[in-house]
Amino acid sequence: MTTSQPRLPSRWVCFAGLWLFLTMVFTSQLYWAGHIRPWSRAFQQESIFWLSWALIAPIILRACQRFHARKHSWPQYIGGLLIGAVIVSVIQTTVGQSLRYVKSCLAWLLAYSLERPVSFLPNLPDTAIKAAGWNFLIFGVVVLGWHSATYYRGMRDREVKAIELESLLHQSQLQALRNQLNPHFLFNTLHSIAELVHRSPRLAEQLIVRLGELLRKVLESSGEQEVTLAEELSLTRAYLEIEQMRLGEQLQVQWEVAPNVLEAKVPTLILQPLVENAVQHGIAPSDETGTLMIGARRENGFLHLRVRDSGPGLPPDFDRRGIGLSNTRARLERLYCGNHGMELTNDHGLIVNIRIPVFSTPEPGA
Repeated sequence: MTTSQPRLPSRWVCFAGLWLFLTMVFTSQLYWAGHIRPWSRAFQQESIFWLSWALIAPIILRACQRFHARKHSWPQYIGGLLIGAVIVSVIQTTVGQSLRYVKSCLAWLLAYSLERPVSFLPNLPDTAIKAAGWNFLIFGVVVLGWHSATYYRGMRDREVKAIELESLLHQSQLQALRNQLNPHFLFNTLHSIAELVHRSPRLAEQLIVRLGELLRKVLESSGEQEVTLAEELSLTRAYLEIEQMRLGEQLQVQWEVAPNVLEAKVPTLILQPLVENAVQHGIAPSDETGTLMIGARRENGFLHLRVRDSGPGLPPDFDRRGIGLSNTRARLERLYCGNHGMELTNDHGLIVNIRIPVFSTPEPGA
């Protein structure tokens, strides 16, 4: 179990770093412009000024958060910010003068200075008016920074939510397609067995046993959208064994699978509907011996799958929207978003070529 790192210390480190950076920048400006010498005196003056803002800024940010959470019209919101700017300016002046007074008292008590500290309260209104310009500007920068960070955080959260929702929709669509394919496959297989119940009961019994084994394999992978090609070929072989028991010598199967692609990831049951179409529509209707070829190879970063039968090919009125082929097209589109290919070609039978990206196995000699 992973534990998230606390974010509070890092924020305070960044906050202290920003305070020190501003102090150094404005100290250098005063020093090099010749307004205050030596450099240590300029540093003391600017460090007190920016320290007062460092103490007030968290309060401003908290106030922005609470004020923004309430429902206000734009005039009310802007009016509230203006009032806040006046209040913050007075508070900053008071805090800054208080820090200077405390520094003077410590210096006098420790004999670093012979000047007795003088109260700053009588001159506080004049000092606040003189500092109002800078204070309003800094207050505006702090408020604008909070709004920018809040807007960015909200936009990022919305993007993350949108991605999560899209991912959930993507997975639900894939699962719906997968659930649609399983009963379609089962119906066709049971139909094949039903043809043999009266003609050859013993063979039908054997087919039912093999069907049980095949369904067990299908259910074992029911929660996965992708499996290795080796697993997919194992399911395809189990299905073809059932069809070979039904059709006998009428069905001849050839395998042309490159060894280096067996660990490549493919969509679950991607080959089964293609093989089923080839057997049901290309080979079974004919009384002659038919050949079914299943191939897989890798080329240029893609896995090429091929299912070819020696049947009559696609008729002119063939419905390409059937469950098997339309389901396969939809699943490929959901998984690879256009970075794939699927072609149906008539060439002394039907050839189905599928191209999907593969990254799990190396090219020979790579």
